Amino acid sequence: MTELRAKDFYVAFKKAAETLLVNKDEINALNVFPVPDGDTGSNMGSGMLEACEWLDRVKNKDKIKDIMKNMRDGLLMGARGNSGVILSQIFRGFTEVLENKETVTTKDFIEALKNAKEIAYHAVIKPVEGTMLTLIRKLAERAENELSDIEDFEEFLDRLYIISEEIVEETPKYLKKLRDANVVDAGAKGVSYIIKGFRDAIRGDTEVNLKNIETASPEEIEEIAYEEIKFQYCTECVLKLTDPEISKDEIDKIRAFLEELGDSIVLVHQGDFLKTHVHTNHPGRVFEEFLNYGELYKVKVDNMKVQHEHVVESAQEKNKEEEEIYKSNNENWGIVTVSPGEGLTKIFKSLGVDKVIFGGQTMNPSVKDFLDAISELHQKKILILPNNPNIILTAEKVADMVEDKEILVIKTKYVQEGVSALLAFDDTMSLEELKEAIESEISGIVPIQVTYAIRDSEIAGEKIKKDEYLVFVGKELKGHSFDLNEAVLKVLKEKINEGYEIMTIFYGEDIEIKTAELIANELMEEFPDLEVEIHNGGQPHYPLLISLE
Repeated sequence: MTELRAKDFYVAFKKAAETLLVNKDEINALNVFPVPDGDTGSNMGSGMLEACEWLDRVKNKDKIKDIMKNMRDGLLMGARGNSGVILSQIFRGFTEVLENKETVTTKDFIEALKNAKEIAYHAVIKPVEGTMLTLIRKLAERAENELSDIEDFEEFLDRLYIISEEIVEETPKYLKKLRDANVVDAGAKGVSYIIKGFRDAIRGDTEVNLKNIETASPEEIEEIAYEEIKFQYCTECVLKLTDPEISKDEIDKIRAFLEELGDSIVLVHQGDFLKTHVHTNHPGRVFEEFLNYGELYKVKVDNMKVQHEHVVESAQEKNKEEEEIYKSNNENWGIVTVSPGEGLTKIFKSLGVDKVIFGGQTMNPSVKDFLDAISELHQKKILILPNNPNIILTAEKVADMVEDKEILVIKTKYVQEGVSALLAFDDTMSLEELKEAIESEISGIVPIQVTYAIRDSEIAGEKIKKDEYLVFVGKELKGHSFDLNEAVLKVLKEKINEGYEIMTIFYGEDIEIKTAELIANELMEEFPDLEVEIHNGGQPHYPLLISLE
C-alpha cells in the first residue's frame, strides 16, 4: 500500500486509541513527572476517546478533510492534563498538513510529522526534553533521514514504530527524574503505542473494541520519592474567545502573565477556543485574566499536594476515577435543574448549571430540595428547569415561597427541553428577555421518549403488551414493539421526513451505546444530511431520550 485514504485514517486512529488504552495501566505506572499522579495514560486516552466519538459523527468518511478536522477538534476538547494537551497539538500539526489531500503518501506522512513537532513545541512555553516532545522531534528527524525512500506504508510504519521505541528507551538520558525512578517517559511511551496501533491497522488488524476500556486503571501506582511542589494547583481551562482572531501579541501577553504565576505551562489557540494548562498557587487569577478575552467554557483545578498524598496512601487501590470539575460563569443568574441520570448531570454542569437536583419520573424532588439548592447560590436571579411535567407545580410553588430572589420557572416537561433551554441561556438578559429566548428555543425541538410497558393495557385505542417498548412524541404514543430498533426507527423516520435535520440521543442506564449507534447509523444511511450526537444520559426507565430539531 503506497497511499492512505480517509477511511484508512479513520480505522487506524481508532486502532491507535485502542492500543493506547489497553496499555494504559503500564503508562500510568510510568508517570513520575512532574508529580507521581499516575494519570498520563488516562489523560492521553481521554483525548483519543473523545476524538473517536468525533470521528463517528463524520457523515462522509471518504473525505480526508472531515476526518482530520474531527480528529483534531475531538482531541483538543477531550484533552486532560499536560500530556493530553500536548498530544492534541501533535495531532493538530499532523492533520494540518494532510487535511487538503485526497490521498497521503509516506513523504506526506513525514511532512506531517515535521509540522507536528513544530506545533507541539510552540504550544509549550518551556519545553522539557526527555518527554513526548523529544519523541516527536527525534521521530520527525529520523523519519526524514532514514525513511524517505520507503514508499510502502506497511514497511514505513513498521520502521517508524521501531524508531519510536528506540527513542522512548533514550528518554532517561535527558531527564534525571526518569533515571532516578528507573523508568522511561510515560507520554513518549503513549505516543509509541499510538504509532503501533496505527501500524497494526495498516497491516490489516482493523478490528477495534473500545467498549469499557476507558474504565480500566492501574492495579498499582509506584511510590517514588516525594519532591517539594513549588506550585500547588494544576489549573486547566478552555476559553471560548470573544474574538477568535486574537492577535499573536495578545497570546504572547497571556503567555507572559502565566509565566509570572507558575510553571508547566501549555497554551493553545485553536479556532474559537483558547486552552491552557498551568501549575500555579493562584488559579483564581488565571480565570480572572482569561475572562478578559471571552467566556470560560470548562475549568478544572487539582490540588497536587493532596493528589500526591492520596497516591502514596492509596497505591494499591484500583479504578480511581478522575473527577471533572465544572464551574459556572454566571454572574447574574443562578441555574437549578433536575436530572434523572449521572450522564445528564454531567451534561447539565458542562452547560453552566449551578445546582443539579437528582430526580425525574418516579423520583420527584421536594420543595425543600429546591429551596436548599437555591439557598446555596449567591445570584439574585434564579432560573429553574424542572424537566418533567410532574415537577412543574413544585417548582412554581418554590417560586412563590422565595422572597429575596427573582425566580423564573420555565415549564420544561422533558430533559431534552432542559438541554435546549440552556443553549439559549444568556446571563445578561432580563427575566422577560430570557423567558422569551428560552421558550422560542424550546418550541423548535421535538422531544421523544422511549420507555416500556409494565403491564398489558390500552393507550389511545392501541393494545399494549407487557414489556413492549413504547415510543412517545411529546405525550402521544406513536409506536410500540417488542423490538426496540423497530419501534424507534419507524417513528424517527416519519419525523425526519417532516424536515428535521439534527438528532440528539441520550441513552439510558440499561442499554449500551452500540444500541444507540445502530439506530443512528441506519438513519444516517437513509438521511445522509442528518446530524447526530449521542450522549450517555444514564437515566432509568427510559432506554432512550431523543430530541429532533
